[in-house]
Amino acid sequence: MDTQEEQNTKLIQQISDEKLIKALTPEKKQDVMSIVFDAINSLVGGVIITDKCGGICFANPSFCKMFGYNQKEIIGKNAAELFTTSEVTRFSDVLEILDISKDTTEEFIVQKSDGATFVVEVSASNVTSEVNQVLGRMASFVDISTRKEIENDRENLINKLQNALDTRKVLTGILPICSYCKKIRNDKGAWDQMEAYLSEYSDVHFSHGVCPDCYTKVMDDLK
Repeated sequence: MDTQEEQNTKLIQQISDEKLIKALTPEKKQDVMSIVFDAINSLVGGVIITDKCGGICFANPSFCKMFGYNQKEIIGKNAAELFTTSEVTRFSDVLEILDISKDTTEEFIVQKSDGATFVVEVSASNVTSEVNQVLGRMASFVDISTRKEIENDRENLINKLQNALDTRKVLTGILPICSYCKKIRNDKGAWDQMEAYLSEYSDVHFSHGVCPDCYTKVMDDLK
């Protein structure tokens, strides 16, 4: 049985340009494989390679750290087990949602080894043979939980501001007011007390009192 390193090398060979790989000398081929491995293992984003049924054959260190598994725990696990949405129960469900024929990404809720969930952006491509036979899939994962939180906070703030603007009443233009009693004519032609008019068409509320000038006048009248 091949060792895990030998299995990984075969997988990388299948991903790479097979015609190019076959044309290289054994020494050069090993150098190319080493460079490819180093590149995948040094990626910040998580990368897995699966067989056609979704069994994980390879996972880079970033993927293992992202999901809370070690290499031995993740190898052989079905990729669909990592997705917690009700729409995903099989690996074929993942492929149906994620259209590999298009250069697009999809967002999924995924589950860590401890059961905690977070949001990732996933892109995938087929692993094919020289005769274009699909051997498996390679998928990359980017943790976008922080970005989603910022987007949600921004959306909530926008909604609050919009609600504030919708509920705020602003008086503009010229108000027809009686020069004597200070009543204001409304848009129906009726004359309202100033307090009633302003309360209806703005966010103004009144608390009544007596100013010093009026107080003096009232007291004089009472006397």
